[in-house]
Amino acid sequence: MAGERSLEVKVGVLVLVGIGILAGLVLVMGGLSLSRRFPLLVDFNNPGGLQTGAPVKIAGVRVGTVDGLEFRGSRPDPATGRRSLVRVRILVDERFHDEIHDDAEFYVTTQGVLGEQFLAIEPGTATRPVIRAGSVAEGVDPPRIDLFVARAYALLDDTVTAVRANRRQLGGMVDDLSGVLHNTNEILHRNGPRIDSILANTDQTIRDADGLVVSARERYVDGPQMRRIVNRAEAVLATIERDLPPLAQDARALTGRLNRIADGVGGEAQLADLRATLRETRSLAERANSIAGDAQAITTHVRGGHGTVGALLMDEEIYDDLQELVRDLKHNPWKFFWRE
Repeated sequence: MAGERSLEVKVGVLVLVGIGILAGLVLVMGGLSLSRRFPLLVDFNNPGGLQTGAPVKIAGVRVGTVDGLEFRGSRPDPATGRRSLVRVRILVDERFHDEIHDDAEFYVTTQGVLGEQFLAIEPGTATRPVIRAGSVAEGVDPPRIDLFVARAYALLDDTVTAVRANRRQLGGMVDDLSGVLHNTNEILHRNGPRIDSILANTDQTIRDADGLVVSARERYVDGPQMRRIVNRAEAVLATIERDLPPLAQDARALTGRLNRIADGVGGEAQLADLRATLRETRSLAERANSIAGDAQAITTHVRGGHGTVGALLMDEEIYDDLQELVRDLKHNPWKFFWRE
């Protein structure tokens, strides 16, 4: 009797241990944690296959779990002003709170190619403030492989349908393209030497043009004539730069003098006196011109040998006679007082 009871106790203990181990495995596999956690809300338009209980990771390290998903519809959120179809609520361990900043990024990814989906967190900039508990962040939607496959299938189906419906036209186009390629090949084969000659002439033309450019540069850009022109232009500019300030200063001084003269001749009486003076000056100038004309006429008359003075100055015989008379009077001064 005692042995039977001992066996029943052992079996009961074994069952209890098995239940405890099973419960521990369930808790561990379910991501249950006894540490303090803080909530965050992440908005998605389509979080893909993300499910409640999925892990939340930072750099591959599990830091929390997905607590729930809420479908919110197409209306915009009054708090954020954004339109999001699904809001995901996550719980993150408090010891990782200081590592998540307000510019952190939340996106859905998978473990491997076909692994389970989880929510990954990019912590953000270290200099930014730490994110507040209960904050609403905007998540990055995962790529829609199913949508891509569906659209690719639709595109492929439309392509196959179009090819089947236009098989004759496509066959004709292929035949035409083949004929064009065949004719092009024949033309190239038949005119091969001419094409080679054209290419050779083009190459020679390019070389001649290159040589012409080099020669023109050497003659008209880097040549001595252009250097002389440039040097002369620089010398002219230097002269202008040197002489322009004095000329401008003289012009300003002349303008100042004219302004002073104009200020001094501002009255009507002074203007009348100035006009009278100008008329008298003009009259004197006309008289001087007349006298100069008379003097010029007299000089011309004398040079022509006309009149007594002209004959005396221009006739060489009279000049010789006077010279001989003066010489005779020097030798015989008594002739001034005695006449034979």
